[in-house]
Amino acid sequence: MKKNLIRLAAGLLLLAGLVACNKLGDLTPENFTVNPNPLEVKAGKVEGTITANFPEKAFPKKAVVEVTPVLKYEGGEATSAPATFQGEKVQGNATVIAYKTGGSVSMDFSFDFVPGMEKSTLVLRFKATNKNKEFEIPEIEVATGCVATANLVNAYDVAPALAKDSFQRVTQEVTEADIMFQIQRSNVKGNDEVKALNAAVAATKTDSTRTVASLELVSTASPDGGVKLNETLAAAREKNTKTYLKRQKNQAAIDAQYIAQDWEGFQKLVQESSVQDKELILRVLGTYQDPEEREAEIKKLSAAYTELAEDILPKLRRSHLRLTIDVQGKTDEEIIALADSQPDSLTVDELMFATTIAATPEAAAKYTKSNAEINAADWRTQNNYGALLFATEDAEGAKAYMDKAAAAGGSDKAETNFNYGLLALQAKDVDLANQYFGKAAGIEQLAEAQGTMYIMKGDYAKAVSAFGNTTSNNAALAQLLSGQTDKAAGILANVADKDFDTYYLMAVCAARQGQDSAVYSNLKEAAKLCKEGVQKAMNDIEFGKYWTLDEFKAALQ
Repeated sequence: MKKNLIRLAAGLLLLAGLVACNKLGDLTPENFTVNPNPLEVKAGKVEGTITANFPEKAFPKKAVVEVTPVLKYEGGEATSAPATFQGEKVQGNATVIAYKTGGSVSMDFSFDFVPGMEKSTLVLRFKATNKNKEFEIPEIEVATGCVATANLVNAYDVAPALAKDSFQRVTQEVTEADIMFQIQRSNVKGNDEVKALNAAVAATKTDSTRTVASLELVSTASPDGGVKLNETLAAAREKNTKTYLKRQKNQAAIDAQYIAQDWEGFQKLVQESSVQDKELILRVLGTYQDPEEREAEIKKLSAAYTELAEDILPKLRRSHLRLTIDVQGKTDEEIIALADSQPDSLTVDELMFATTIAATPEAAAKYTKSNAEINAADWRTQNNYGALLFATEDAEGAKAYMDKAAAAGGSDKAETNFNYGLLALQAKDVDLANQYFGKAAGIEQLAEAQGTMYIMKGDYAKAVSAFGNTTSNNAALAQLLSGQTDKAAGILANVADKDFDTYYLMAVCAARQGQDSAVYSNLKEAAKLCKEGVQKAMNDIEFGKYWTLDEFKAALQ
């Protein structure tokens, strides 16, 4: 009798365990909550939290259950780190679930996004034991679909930085000449320098591209000999020089002045010399302001004064002439004609300027390429051609020319670093992009690039702030990802050159706003630009409620 009772008790305990195990096997999707649901892509990851609610008397006291989140999609599946739970009589370190009351527990999941996950299913797989014996818990589907709208961010949407030309329509040529005088004399003796200056003035009469801008004359006397004497002497030198120029048929207007005692010139020549007692002479000039006191103190330095009289003072007895001629450069028409036919006859800056006045984008691209080939040693030409290649979505070609720009002296230039940053963004290397952008201060579109970077990082608030009033696809995307659908739609409506991404994003906004006709019309416009690309809408959960509708399918054709 007693033996039978023991067997009966053991059977009842086994039955209780089996009943509890069966309850775990009866778990349904309603026992699990997923946040977010549907899933979302953020910073290249699909992440979230699963909350499991185990009913009372469902988790055996000696059971151990390992739960693995699995994301299944066409072409494969991905697994996240498992979480383990245990009954209250198990000796272990897992989270304990009480048998009598059950419990609610959470586990995080994380998957690296790969194409195809847009249309996916999140399931839970179980590995369960009770009293060290395995039992089965069926796979449970807990979420369907993944919003991949964040992946619409596009580094190519940001304009690369172009190095600026230094083109000047009018340049200046300067010709200088000195007329030297004997001590205490003012009679003028011509020289080859003056002849060349006069010839330059005369040439402007027969060359319509050259105009005299100014002719400056400064006549001076050395500081020795007293103020009154030098005042008269310097004035006479000025007058006689002007007269001489007129006799030489120099018709340029002369801006003339004289300096009685050229102490400033004296100090400069002393500083540049190795004259004896140099520092002492300079100290005298700093100590005394009265000309006569200065002269008296310097003359006390007998040996030094002799050297000054031989090497320094004669250079201050002169009339200095400075002629500035404005040279008119090529007209726009001349530059364009040469850029088309003989680009190598233009300077690097003229050819760079040609791109800014080109009749078509194709012509501008042609001039940019020519400049890169002709003037390969100039970092600006390599940078700008690399920028052109980036704008055509040729990242590999752009990288090659950015490397050439850096090697030609552009490694520390803001434009080159900015464009390297865009290349890093295109490669989804946001940390490297951030490093380059830190060296790109002053680039007009830097904030826009940083906004794009913040989208890729998943920091949508910073992205919105960085974009400010920018009107672009990426700026609209930042608003959309921040839940501001109406603002996103407003930005997209004002994008000047709408492309495939613009219309696709407009369709997404319309879907969120429940504007069915706008969904169809915008997808039709997107299909006109890229029929193959628009097919992704059939897997985009943003349009999930439209997938079976004939009008939606027709819009993609």
